[in-house]
Formats: sequence, structure tokens, C-alpha cells
Amino acid sequence: MSEPVELAPDYYLSNFRALVDFVMARYEGLLSAGEQRFYRDFCALQPDSQRLYVRLLSRKGVPSSCGALFRQEKLAYAEITDLPRAADQLVEAGLLLRDPALPLEEILPLFTKAELLGNSPVPPPKALKRPELEQALLEQEAATPALMKALLEGETLLAVQAAEHFETFKLCFFGNLNQDLTDYVLRDLGLFRYEAYPLDREHLPFRDRKQIDRHLRYYDCLAQLEEALEGEAEDILALAEQLPDGIDGDATLHRRLDRLRLTLARQLERIDALEAADQLYQHCTRPPARERRARIAVKRDAVDTGLALCREILDAPHNEAEQVFAESFGYRTAKKAGRLDGWEAPARHQPPTETVALPRLAERVELLAAAHLEQGHEENQCYWVENTLFKGVLGLYVWDILFSPVPGAFFNPFQVAPSDFRTPDFYPQRRAAFEQRLAELDAGTLAERVWLHYRQKQGIANPLVAWEGLPEELLALALERIPADHWRALFRRLLGDIAHHRNGLPDLVLFPAGGGYELVEVKGPGDRLQQNQQRWLAFFARHRIPHRVLHVEWQP
Repeated sequence: MSEPVELAPDYYLSNFRALVDFVMARYEGLLSAGEQRFYRDFCALQPDSQRLYVRLLSRKGVPSSCGALFRQEKLAYAEITDLPRAADQLVEAGLLLRDPALPLEEILPLFTKAELLGNSPVPPPKALKRPELEQALLEQEAATPALMKALLEGETLLAVQAAEHFETFKLCFFGNLNQDLTDYVLRDLGLFRYEAYPLDREHLPFRDRKQIDRHLRYYDCLAQLEEALEGEAEDILALAEQLPDGIDGDATLHRRLDRLRLTLARQLERIDALEAADQLYQHCTRPPARERRARIAVKRDAVDTGLALCREILDAPHNEAEQVFAESFGYRTAKKAGRLDGWEAPARHQPPTETVALPRLAERVELLAAAHLEQGHEENQCYWVENTLFKGVLGLYVWDILFSPVPGAFFNPFQVAPSDFRTPDFYPQRRAAFEQRLAELDAGTLAERVWLHYRQKQGIANPLVAWEGLPEELLALALERIPADHWRALFRRLLGDIAHHRNGLPDLVLFPAGGGYELVEVKGPGDRLQQNQQRWLAFFARHRIPHRVLHVEWQP
């Protein structure tokens, strides 16, 4: 077991500097004059001032019209030797604003309830909750000057400036505004090891300033989402109008815009603004936009339109889930409308099923089932693998393709996966490489590549590989017993839609004493097959992959 790592007191500053230096080195030509000045001004600061700025930038201060607010007297950091002097330099550099002129409503949240009651010239009832207390104080207009003076006596307020410039640096580094410097901490603590993929200018995700601005605009809209969803249809449509246009070649931006439009349109459905929802769905290119439009059409008695949309999906489905919907919903709609011509009931696969009675013990039902399947022959070997085995072998087999330098896939050195990994663009972006790798798959090439990466990459993060779920004895048996054609079929389905197919695989793999293998889905008392599990079982039947469902009942 590795020794615990002790981080330096100002580890956050090193991480911040690494982030902004990385972005400046690769994107300087795309940064605005203000963003470049922000970088230069920060780099010119003394270490204490840099530490204080990063500390405040990373904390959630009180929002105000002048930036995140802090009370200087409440700040204390052991690694900052002279905090007032550090604050002075930040004020001189324009990275902090001291004692900004603010209305009372922006100042009140800085102080505790006790402080507000103790400084109010006309104290409101102590029983008031915080929001009611602030409202009561704001309504005492005549007492406002006295309250302001009492609260700010001996206080220095600091408002963080230029935070919007750092947002651009974060976007360029992470590719989103949802991550933070925690990723560096995980690296420094040794919790994650990352693959070393190229990060040269040729493969930069952002190619021009217009791209950056439109991604930033998307995040501005995302910040308004919750308020819009709580409003009326007009509020939702107003936010939809603010969304930026997509950019050819920027699949990430298209995905984000589609996801936000789908959320807005779904809320329009919920409040029965069906026509507006349908119009917004028409601007979405990804599932489940066509599914929702078909449902809306049928709900509005436009059965022909709904069936036509189902036919459109069946002619060119985006994924298997969309196809299953169109088959089922189209058939049910046509049957109800008396228009079954050309529509057939979807076929349902009935997997081989066995029911066993087992003693009720403290162990998980999957482990009890595995022990049951090993009984009767000491050479039977059964492993609880669920979703780890087939994904893990796939991740090892295509490791180099997964981390290949596809434009836009990698923003920084700390990604577990390419940015498009769980999206419909993942396979098409690497189609030629995947097709060639699958075409050359046989028992020998599979085992060779898998064992090569298993030895070379041990412990490195891979979104398909759960290292603890791939013991060598299991891997050796699987590569020996499972035919190459089965691996190829399984890999093709996984790669085709990782977002939907990465789950639902059977719980157990059984290697009987006589050879071969079998996949076993275990269902405990009262448990039922989920839709994704049913689709996997139907897939096994089509490809003659041995499988069954084992229902477990408890013995009296």
C-alpha cells in the first residue's frame, strides 16, 4: 500500500498556475485583451497575493453586483503570512475591489443572524427565519443608514474581480465549466493515473474565438435554466431564443445545445404548451426529440404525423432505444387507430429461464447463485462480473484507439476519457480505426493486445476498464473460452452506443468443467428484468451467445 501523500499548504496555487500557463501556451491568440491582461497581472503578483486571490476565487462568496463578496477580517489562511498586505496588492492590481458601494440587500447576507439582530436599531423578532429577517430589515427604510453604519463599522469588504476571465481559462482547459481544480488534487494524491495522450496545437478543441464565445454563452443560458423552468412558457421560449447557434465541426457545442433545448421542450410539454414544445424539438437533432414529437402528435390526435415520425425513426434510428420505441409506440398507436397495415407487434425474446431455491444468507444473491452454479462439479468456475468483463476486455483491446488524438477529444492532461466518449459521435469519429481493429480480431490478436495493455497500462484510468474487476485468472479463462465471433459482436454493440449499452450485461459468467461458457442473469425474489437487460438477452439470442436467466427463491 502506497504511503499517504501530504500536499503542500499552497498546492492550489501550483495547480492554478499550471492551468493558466497551459491555456496561455496553447490559446494565447484566442484570448481577449482583458484575459491576457488578467494573466499578466496575476503573474506579476507576490506569492501571498497570488495565494489570496486563488483562495477567494475558489470559494463561494456572497454574490453581489460587484463580484463575490468577503469580509477581510474573517479571512485567515496559515500559508498567507501578511493577508492585509496581500489584499492591498490585489486592490492595486484591480483583482480585488475594496469596500464597494452596495445596497443594503447585498450586504445583509455577509453577516450572521445574531449580527443582524445585534446591530439593528429596531431589532425584528428573534423568531423570524433568515429570509423573513432580511426582508424585515429592508422594510425599515428609515433605519437603513444606521444599520449600514453599524454593520460596516470596523469591517473591510472585498469583491473579487476578473472572475469572468478565469471562466474562459477554465473552459479552455476543462472543455466545460463544471470541473474545478479538484482534478489536480486527485492526481497529486495519486488517486488517479492518466494516459499520456498528445496535446499539441494541431488537435486543440477550440480553433477560433467565436467557438469560445458561443460555449460561454451556452453556460450563461445554462445558469438561467432553473429560473426559466419555474416560469411560464414565455420564459422558457425567451431562454431558448438566447441560445447561440451551433458551429460546423463542433459536435460538443451541438450536443450541449440539444441537451438544453430538450430540457426546455420537455418542460413545455409538462405545462401543456405542446405546439411550442414540438417547435423546439424540431431544432434538436438527437434522441429523444423525434420520440417526443411522435408522442405530442398522437396526444393532439395527429395520428398520421405520429406514425410518420415512427416510420422516420425506423428508417434511420439514431440508437437502439429509439428504434425500440418506434416499433412499440408505432404498433400500439396503429392498433388503437385501426391502421395496422404495415405494423407488426414487436417480437419479444423469451430467454432460457431456471428457478432455484437457495438458503437465505447474508451474502449478495449473485454470490449465492455463483456458488450454486459451481456445485456438482469442482472444476466449474463462476464469476460475478456484471458490467466489468466485456467492457474491460474491450477497453484493453482498443486502448490505443480510445486515447488517439482525435481533434477536440482532449482538453487537458487529466481526462479519464475523450470528451465525446459517451456521445453518439464517439464511434463515427474513429470509425475507420475501430472497423479495422474489429476486422482483424481473432483469438490470437485479441489475447495479444489485451495482455499487452493489461501489463503496460496497469492502474491507468480508462473509462471501460475497472481494474479490480479483471483478475488474471478470469481474464485468461474468458480469452480462452469465449469465441472470437462472440467478442466481435459484443464489442460492436458496445462501441455503437456506449451510453446506453454499457449497463445491463448479465451478472455472472460460468465456465463449465466441460468447456465453453455461459452468461447468467440473476434475479432475486421480486426482481424483474429491466429493458436494457431484455435487449442484451435478445442480442445474445441473435448471435447464439449462450445465456439464461436464473430466478432465485428463498428456501423456507
